[in-house]
Amino acid sequence: MSTPYSVVDNSFLNKVTDRYLLDIPEEHLQSLVDGFRTSASVKFKQCKKLSNRDDVARCYNKTLTDEEVEILANLMVLEWLKPQINSIELLKQGMSTKDYKIYSQANHLDSLKELRKETISEVDRLIVSYTYTENQLDNLGKV
Repeated sequence: MSTPYSVVDNSFLNKVTDRYLLDIPEEHLQSLVDGFRTSASVKFKQCKKLSNRDDVARCYNKTLTDEEVEILANLMVLEWLKPQINSIELLKQGMSTKDYKIYSQANHLDSLKELRKETISEVDRLIVSYTYTENQLDNLGKV
């Protein structure tokens, strides 16, 4: 069995609320989401299934568990947050303190940074649990 990329992509898109994503054409959105998924896959080294994929058929050749999809989608959220935070950081550098406060970008940036920290904590927790479970299953298979 296989897991279509759309399963992971939909899980990711359900986790973010971004009007910008709704406004871009479908082919550009897909390209953007593909980049998030690829970067997230590289960071989820514990899941060996992710390297076995078919980019033409747009699927992983192995069936991903719900847990693997959840971890991958959360890693994609982190990839989505990076340019958001970097963009606001650059805007902040170009404005005086007074201008920056007027546009309340500081509050938005703080919220994004907090969301990033929370997402990192959740991803770390999920990966530890996933790794523990996978090791337990591997050990059962060796008995």
